[in-house]
Amino acid sequence: MQPIDKKSFEILFRTHYKLLCKTSYRIIGDADEAEDIVQQVFCLFWEQRDVLEIRQSALAYLSKWVINHSLNRIRANGNRTKREFFFGEKVYQDRNYTEEFIMLKELNAKVDRVIDELPHVCRLVFILSRYEKLSYKEIGEKLNISVKTVENHMVKALKHIRKHLSIVALIFFYLSTRGNLF
Repeated sequence: MQPIDKKSFEILFRTHYKLLCKTSYRIIGDADEAEDIVQQVFCLFWEQRDVLEIRQSALAYLSKWVINHSLNRIRANGNRTKREFFFGEKVYQDRNYTEEFIMLKELNAKVDRVIDELPHVCRLVFILSRYEKLSYKEIGEKLNISVKTVENHMVKALKHIRKHLSIVALIFFYLSTRGNLF
């Protein structure tokens, strides 16, 4: 891909900005932060346009950057994810069950640790499948990998999670990712 000029960059920005914001929002859960991340990605893209070696579509390349920056932002914010929000104050705001709240927070922290142990691409595939609710085909397109590779990563991720979490934790985790808890 040849270096991008200002006009091409503007077209790229106008064409993909909203889609990339949605991608980040699905991971971050905060619209303002998602926009901030996408703007940072576009700034980096512009600053590095002369040295980038893009071997795929610009959208796929930017999507990977947005996903990585969104995941990094989650880590920078103390691994606060949608799961923490779900198990956190929102659910127990009207119910003051301190013991259950603490138990669920600890469980959530353990789930985070187990997911963080996954290899990078495997973790991305898992997050895109379970939290962004993308199909294997959509994940494959987004990450530029085959559907079979996506399936293999999901098998590996689920096997790892099952190995490290108790059955009770798995039930809570499964229900929370499906939106069926409480």
